Amino acid sequence: MGPRARATKAPFVLLLLALSLGGTPVASGSDSGAASRSHWGVLKLQGMYSWPLGDNYVEAWNACEDSFLDFLDFYSSINVNNSVGVLGGFEYVLARRYGLEASFMYWHKVVDLKFEASGITIDGAPNFILPVLGFNYHFFTERKTDLYAGPLVGLGVIATGWGYDELDISKDVALGLNLALDYYIDESWSVGGTLKYLDFGSVDFSIFPAGVEGFVCNNGLFGIGDMRLLSLTIGVGYKF
Repeated sequence: MGPRARATKAPFVLLLLALSLGGTPVASGSDSGAASRSHWGVLKLQGMYSWPLGDNYVEAWNACEDSFLDFLDFYSSINVNNSVGVLGGFEYVLARRYGLEASFMYWHKVVDLKFEASGITIDGAPNFILPVLGFNYHFFTERKTDLYAGPLVGLGVIATGWGYDELDISKDVALGLNLALDYYIDESWSVGGTLKYLDFGSVDFSIFPAGVEGFVCNNGLFGIGDMRLLSLTIGVGYKF
């Protein structure tokens, strides 16, 4: 075979080689890892700041006109505070979109309570622990930015640091919404924040056992009306 024949076949060999390379799929950085992963878990630890929405201060009192019933006089008040706290939680994401989240929200001295009657004064600022379940929809799962939102429900307030054995809360189940954004520094670690809205509805606090409060002159009852909180959390997450 002469030099001219080899020169004629060389372009065809190069063309066939280029076509074979072009037809071979090449995994990109964004698709190879994220697209193949359909479910994962995320642990989160975030600092929290909360503030009340609407009326956050309520007073109630009773002044009996008959001096014989002065012992029934009382004064009570409640003030919902701006509060700091911590959120710790775990989310499990299914089918790359749907997340089930369980977390605990801790508020430090979220309310101030005061009760005065018959020369006795009881006051304090309890801390609240609220277990929360939520369902999230993730809008972006193949990028460093993970934006998601969904409804949530608080399962019951645990009051601590009050200084008294009992603090009865008439309604401690809350409904709310969650909007969150995480930015992944690498495949596992992320920084992010959430904005949570919680609505407890109409809430009363009492220092007396159920059935005793309000028996005479509504004694011992803290009326608060609607309790709504907005919380901003910022912290870190670990995906595995």
